[in-house]
Amino acid sequence: MGTSLMLAGTALTVSGQLAAGKAAKNAADYNASIRDRTAESLDITAENIERQNKIKTLQDRIKFKELNDRTQMLYRGQGWAATTGTPLKKLIQNALRFEKDVEIQNYNSRVQQQKARENATNLRLQGELLRMEGRAAEKISRYQAAGTLLTNTGAILSMK
Repeated sequence: MGTSLMLAGTALTVSGQLAAGKAAKNAADYNASIRDRTAESLDITAENIERQNKIKTLQDRIKFKELNDRTQMLYRGQGWAATTGTPLKKLIQNALRFEKDVEIQNYNSRVQQQKARENATNLRLQGELLRMEGRAAEKISRYQAAGTLLTNTGAILSMK
């Protein structure tokens, strides 16, 4: 009777260790999939940052053209030729200042995109690490189960 109970206990322990390893792997895979999903979201965020920057740049160009047109009209209204001398210098200066602002805006957009992509990459790496840990936990549980089986089988056989 004692041998039967030991065999049943060994079987239960072995199956519990295997189940624990499988559960650890499943939990790691699930957590990794959450990180992958968040990483995809960050990739989309980076794309949206780029789109928004392009839209804003287009809107700013329209506003700048309107401002430049008004500036030319003001000079002409005062009797100046808007395409020579000081008025022309002022228009060119405004255009250069505007292009500089656009470049700064583009740079800031690229920085934000890079941050989002870097965070996505970090999440993917964390997910892969979790998967590796899950596989390791599952493998460890198999070794523990095999060790329990061998140890208890040896103990049972030595009792006879």
